[in-house]
Amino acid sequence: MLAMTNDLLFLEEVADITRVPVSCVRFWVRTGKLRSLKPGRRVLVRRAALEKFLSDSERTGTIKPPEQEEAT
Repeated sequence: MLAMTNDLLFLEEVADITRVPVSCVRFWVRTGKLRSLKPGRRVLVRRAALEKFLSDSERTGTIKPPEQEEAT
């Protein structure tokens, strides 16, 4: 059972891993982009679902540097 609980992540842990706000993780869950489960009041994400989400989201050559604002 302990191995099973290590496989489940709280949304806060997913946010820490992905370095985004928890609200962003909630958006991914709400829109169905990130699979989750809710065995009570807390929403949990399987580590395998997070890894699949990240690999599916990975694109090569699409990261652009932020545009610098011109000083006027």
